[in-house]
Amino acid sequence: MTRWIALVALIAICAAPAPSRAQADRKLEKSTLATELEGLDAAARVAYLEYLLVTRRDDPEVYFQLGVAFQDQSKPDSAIFYYRKATELNPALSKAYVNMGVVLDDERKPSEALAAFEKGAAVNPSDLLAHSHAAYMLLQLGEYDKAWSHLSKALEADSLDPQPHFYLAIFFWECGIYREALIEWETVVRLAPDSYLAKRAEENITVLQQALTAPEGRKGKIDEP
Repeated sequence: MTRWIALVALIAICAAPAPSRAQADRKLEKSTLATELEGLDAAARVAYLEYLLVTRRDDPEVYFQLGVAFQDQSKPDSAIFYYRKATELNPALSKAYVNMGVVLDDERKPSEALAAFEKGAAVNPSDLLAHSHAAYMLLQLGEYDKAWSHLSKALEADSLDPQPHFYLAIFFWECGIYREALIEWETVVRLAPDSYLAKRAEENITVLQQALTAPEGRKGKIDEP
């Protein structure tokens, strides 16, 4: 019963009036340091950031960007080390927990990855990526009530971001609520038509439309991020 009450509430969130044009056009804010690093390859970023540590050794953003650079170089241990250093200096730096979770998931450490995503969501309840990643992992574990909680918070944080809509569609698909899944994947395509998620959503729409016309109990395999 709790799940279906949450379902009604979440559908209401998705059906809410679209935000204003100003909200729709807002851009992701970048730190000054991230802007400085644009155009540099990973090795050059590491060299510059290590130089900055001499004068800005207590700056969590420097450690975070070092984590990003090592992550881009496919050096997970170093990336995790610097993400942890960033969170030690700034426990509310949710983006470091999110990136750490992605690295841990890639390293096939799902329980540690989930813990990182949930920590990011806890220290910054408005971080939709932390909620979205946590929800996706919980869906894979079959912990639907917890996944609902994270998905609803992600959508409340930004109903225009395609990622929580994609994961919400997976939830509906797994629950056999195909028409709602179709609506959510169509929303992904509308919000980010040229994105990787939109391509996956379009493929899933085709599978889903086949499922809607197939004999009861038969469904194809959907693509996940």
